[in-house]
Amino acid sequence: MKRRDFLKAAAASTSLAGCTRAAKNEDLVKVPKVSAEQARDRHQGRSAVALIPCPSYQEDMTGLLHQYADRVGVPDLKGKNVVLKPNMVEYRKDMPIHTNPAVVKAVIEFVRDRGAASVTVAEGPGHMRDTEFLLQVMGIQDVLDEMNVPFVDLNLDDLDKVPNPHGFTSLEHFYLPATITRADVVVSLPKLKTHHWVGVTCSMKNLFGTVPGRKYGWPKNLLHFKGIPKSIIDLVRIIKPAFAVVDAIVAMEGDGPINGTPIDTGFLAMGRDLAALDATCTRITSINPDELSYLILAGKVIGNTDPAMIDLLGSDIDSLKRPFKQPITLTNKEMIARAAHEGS
Repeated sequence: MKRRDFLKAAAASTSLAGCTRAAKNEDLVKVPKVSAEQARDRHQGRSAVALIPCPSYQEDMTGLLHQYADRVGVPDLKGKNVVLKPNMVEYRKDMPIHTNPAVVKAVIEFVRDRGAASVTVAEGPGHMRDTEFLLQVMGIQDVLDEMNVPFVDLNLDDLDKVPNPHGFTSLEHFYLPATITRADVVVSLPKLKTHHWVGVTCSMKNLFGTVPGRKYGWPKNLLHFKGIPKSIIDLVRIIKPAFAVVDAIVAMEGDGPINGTPIDTGFLAMGRDLAALDATCTRITSINPDELSYLILAGKVIGNTDPAMIDLLGSDIDSLKRPFKQPITLTNKEMIARAAHEGS
């Protein structure tokens, strides 16, 4: 289904009665069957997620991250080659589409303080192809120059052929950038946003930017054809990010991940279990993660999405929770289900 036709159908379907939708929801949220091999590497035991109050980008974010790092299980970075993967999908003036450069700078300082041997910032923007322009207009290039950190355009990087054993997309392998596959540590630095295909985008969906456009097209078309939720899970299982830091100081609501509007949320989030981290952030948006197929699947093969298995540090969900405006696709579960299972 083409995006234009999909959204037209979504708009037309909003007239359906709420009770009709509710009756269908349970049948529409479906995930693939999970084999023992697929579940084998799932995070074991409890998970810790830090919800760190941070009202502005002028705060000492590096210091805040240090306060919670050991408690959420950030691994030893001494002597490691670390790659930071922010969200740089597109640019709109004064819109919170991309990871704020102040957050990028704070995490560079943080990983260096913890002994990283090298730090690289890398991204493969999914829409705009002029990456140099994006770096300049977003302010990230200024940070890279100040901190003497190199940048790699993952859309144009050398490629490694990486097996996808027991994957959900039916792809036997991915061609992924060497900067990602050869890193000792990959850190996801997403912007918290609503998303018209998957509901909410956070640390796991952010990994779409690791898929090279020169191989798979813009906006990473093969992953859309194979099903976005399945592709998210395969990428997390292959890349295995060590931890993530979520920029949720100003998030995006409405028609995200590009055309939504800003919402002040005032926190950073950090965790090692990306499933737990994303499910927690999703609850803060007032969207139910149990209605999003990629988060349901993540709870089976990545880590904990059940709040009873997640230890929250810092703030609690209720104190940060906001009623995010939702994409039109989320107002009708049939539309979001079709996006999940038919491709988009």
